[in-house]
Amino acid sequence: MTKNNLLQNIHLVTERLIHDGKITARLDGSVHDIFPIAINADQGKVLRDWVIKEKAVYTIEIGLAWGISTLYICEGLLTNGNPKVNHIAIDPFQSSQPKFANCGLQVLEEAGVSSIVEHISEKSQIILPRLLSEGKRFDFAYVDGSHLFDGVFLDLIYLGQLVRPGGIIFGDDYQAPSVAKAVSFCVNNLGWKLEELSSSKSHQWYVLRTAHSPICREYPHFVEF
Repeated sequence: MTKNNLLQNIHLVTERLIHDGKITARLDGSVHDIFPIAINADQGKVLRDWVIKEKAVYTIEIGLAWGISTLYICEGLLTNGNPKVNHIAIDPFQSSQPKFANCGLQVLEEAGVSSIVEHISEKSQIILPRLLSEGKRFDFAYVDGSHLFDGVFLDLIYLGQLVRPGGIIFGDDYQAPSVAKAVSFCVNNLGWKLEELSSSKSHQWYVLRTAHSPICREYPHFVEF
């Protein structure tokens, strides 16, 4: 399939899912509501455009769910045109929780992007340090996994070391106090910059740019957040 045909197929699958708001699992025939878990089209386009803006080739995502955000990321990657594009999606709940029933993986297959997406079915707090120890590096990260403070905090801390210096971490649900608090730590203590923040009251997305070089932090450095 040519790049243009693949992009067209991604569009068709994405538009169908967003229009229908439902997905039927091939695994067991169950029917699932996509929203409110999935991001909407407006947020997806912003996510795609940031992938394009950053000229990303290697990307990583916490939380595959129904696969909508992954499709937008893949659209951005393919638009950038590098033949070596690769996306890692970390999600331990595709098959272990009945509510997803492998629908995210099904969507990627339908869109024709399974070959550029590596799904890892383990928790991010286990996988991210492993990727770091393997020397992996990414151009862009998307965070929409655990919304508990400690989960978001760990995701951001590890992703801050995995993305390139001055790289982008795009996240969801800033309206949640736990998410906003974790972001605040990174901005106030690590020298990251809050590049953009949506005005939405639900699925409020945020864009963080990591520091271009680590700031000097020695005990007892600490800034309230």
